[in-house]
Amino acid sequence: MATQGLKQVTVLSGKGGTGKTTITAALAQISSPLSLVVDCDVDAPNLHLLLSPNNLAENTFESGKLAIKNSSKCINCGKCLEICRFDAITPEFEIDDLACEGCGACAWICPTKAISMNLQSVGLIFYAETRFGPLVHAKLNIGAENSGKLVSEVIKRGHLKAKEFKKNFIFVDGSPGIGCPVIAALTNANLVIIVVEPTITAIHDMERIFELTQFFKLPSAIIINKADINKDQSVVIKNFCKEVKIPMLGEIPYNFNVYKAMVNGQTILEFGIKGVENQINQIWDHVQDILDK
Repeated sequence: MATQGLKQVTVLSGKGGTGKTTITAALAQISSPLSLVVDCDVDAPNLHLLLSPNNLAENTFESGKLAIKNSSKCINCGKCLEICRFDAITPEFEIDDLACEGCGACAWICPTKAISMNLQSVGLIFYAETRFGPLVHAKLNIGAENSGKLVSEVIKRGHLKAKEFKKNFIFVDGSPGIGCPVIAALTNANLVIIVVEPTITAIHDMERIFELTQFFKLPSAIIINKADINKDQSVVIKNFCKEVKIPMLGEIPYNFNVYKAMVNGQTILEFGIKGVENQINQIWDHVQDILDK
């Protein structure tokens, strides 16, 4: 459950590279010291590149089971090979960790109980301090699954830390798309910000995320990033907002200095980008107005 009085803003985009993380970092800065940030893009996290966190705690996250063989008990009967439908048992009756789906069929049929199902470590969760306040972030192991469960745990820990430090806002940097990690990142959200570029594919993805927020009955709003690279498509986005009655928080113009800021490990506010900076201030004002309703 969300902490009473605590407001969570989840920032999403239908595709990668729209500026979701850049905007999340800027909002974290402008709301500091009243906010805590959570990076829920556990498959490819990059918020730490802008916030340069000092990790204070690290915890292993375990989820899902993996078949483990005790060779001393194995009699090479081959029953595990016969029953496995994921080709996770080799002809030598060894277990391929990457192919194993954790179904447990091999452990069930093994006559000597040579196979057991053990919880596996799938990632790490970090609690850190940044120049803008606390950050909870995580990293999924290479090839690991259950990223949605890891995101849920990161959200949970973010709220616990926010309650501990009496924060007013949580900003969640979500994954691109509409999959399981994104749905998990919507947990406890009071507002979903959808960042979109004025391109046909990005608009299509924006509509899919909006449908997702509608399904979960979550309030949402739109930010057009690089709004002037295709003014006709920006008009399409604004017309969509009017049609479905979704707030337009702001239009951020394209500026090459945004990339310079990222290379320097700075937010767009720290780098002092004219025009962009003004838009972020207006966006933050609009966000507070929506959350106050």
